[in-house]
Amino acid sequence: MRLIRRSWSSLLILSACSGHPGASDLGDGTGGELSGAGGDAAGTGASSALGGSPGAGGAETGAGDDWPSSGGAPASGGATSSAGAPSGAGGTAATGGGGGGQPSGGASSGGTHGGEAGGSSAGGGAPREVLSFPGAEGFGRYARGGRGGDVAHVTNLNDSGPGSLREAISQPNRTVVFEVSGVIRLESRLVFRENQTIAGQTAPGGGVIVYGDGTSFTNAHHAIVRYMRFRMGRGGESGKDTVTIARGHDMIFDHCSLSWGRDGNFDLNQESGYELKNITLQDSIVAQGLQTHSTGGLLNAQGVSVLRSLYIDNNSRNPKARMTTQWVNNVVYNWVVSGYILGDTQGRSDGYMVGTYFITGPETKGGTLDSPTPSYHIYARGNYYDDNKNGALDGRPLGQGDFGTATWKAVPSVSFPEVREMSAEEAFEYVLAHAGASLVRDAADEYVIDEVRSLGKKGATIANESELGLSGGVGAVPGGTPPVDVDRDGMADAWELERGLSPNDPEDRNGDRDGDGYTNLEEYLNWLVER
Repeated sequence: MRLIRRSWSSLLILSACSGHPGASDLGDGTGGELSGAGGDAAGTGASSALGGSPGAGGAETGAGDDWPSSGGAPASGGATSSAGAPSGAGGTAATGGGGGGQPSGGASSGGTHGGEAGGSSAGGGAPREVLSFPGAEGFGRYARGGRGGDVAHVTNLNDSGPGSLREAISQPNRTVVFEVSGVIRLESRLVFRENQTIAGQTAPGGGVIVYGDGTSFTNAHHAIVRYMRFRMGRGGESGKDTVTIARGHDMIFDHCSLSWGRDGNFDLNQESGYELKNITLQDSIVAQGLQTHSTGGLLNAQGVSVLRSLYIDNNSRNPKARMTTQWVNNVVYNWVVSGYILGDTQGRSDGYMVGTYFITGPETKGGTLDSPTPSYHIYARGNYYDDNKNGALDGRPLGQGDFGTATWKAVPSVSFPEVREMSAEEAFEYVLAHAGASLVRDAADEYVIDEVRSLGKKGATIANESELGLSGGVGAVPGGTPPVDVDRDGMADAWELERGLSPNDPEDRNGDRDGDGYTNLEEYLNWLVER
């Protein structure tokens, strides 16, 4: 186990991107979980960039997940501004139209990145929305979570019943805090509700691992999920994902470790007739989808940001990106038949790819930028490809020719949120140091990080997590003692006393003592990972 405290590197810079227009509320819809069914569309016959072709293992085959009938045109539209550089002054960590939230300084100035449709900037004096937490970025950065709602305490590792995680997430408008560490062994899938904050950083000791089946965040609008490990495993429901979302809006997953899915690990597949939009996955690990259908997952939604994350040991779909995808400062390692799939469909898609490192591993044989079609509009710069497996990070730049028949754009084809950016080489080191539930790295994450560090020498897909040889199937988790919280408001009594709050008043959790837009409970949750 390795203790890692989060700190924003001076290597991080603001890119000249913009705030995505805020989402309208979609309502709850109906239904519980939906897996986003189906295999992949049959090969289209387009050439696969960087090795492999649809007929030679580069593209996937199968049927069932062609473009949904609700249409592929992104809803992001977008105002355009000539600005977009960081303002360098003013602003708070709580608000911002762009990446916002750096602990060290000013908010960005806004302005959109690209957006060929043109138009004018929003302007005016409209109040700025509050970020999910300082450092929240991308399309999902304004998810509200359980802000202003109730608190639910997870007090045991049981699958269900009083004090369980399943009971804690059974109602919307909650912040879920943990008083236990260890492995929560599921007997069936977990289905999350809307307006929930899942505060994995509150777990003592080595944190928690949710193991044994998958999870659904379908219709879990405004979810904030931080420092959680969801590891499905061979015992989970066949054909399901570790995390699946078929409809909903405004969700952010931060410092999460997602692995061992029996279909996808992080699978977003918009259901026909519904919306799926404004989703962020940042500083996370998507690993070791189980063979025979081992995938990182689909990103088939109207506005997805994947930032500073690791995709590793997935046979294919690292990811399979459709609709509107922002892909910045990620590391992709040891895919087998396909790395990043550029749509593989005739439906319109728009992509933004910056500062990513693609590194082949022992099993890699398929295309790196796979199954491109002219309907995939891509803006890309600063990406690298290392295929010599020599134990050194010495790849070459990826250029327009590497993206095959995808439509190359000199400026982004739609508006994308402003996010911090760094070079691909800097991103490699940053991801290895910080991605996943990294306050205390568990054995499964250490295993894959070690593989990446080998730079081509180690790496393998698996069919069963038992192949890793981890204690108890998932590895041991250090125990710990939660802080005293007499009034059960989710905040440690000592922290409250230091700030003039009452450890005997549970209602003060929803106050805002400094007027920055975050409740006192949120301030405490943010402090846990910033100290």
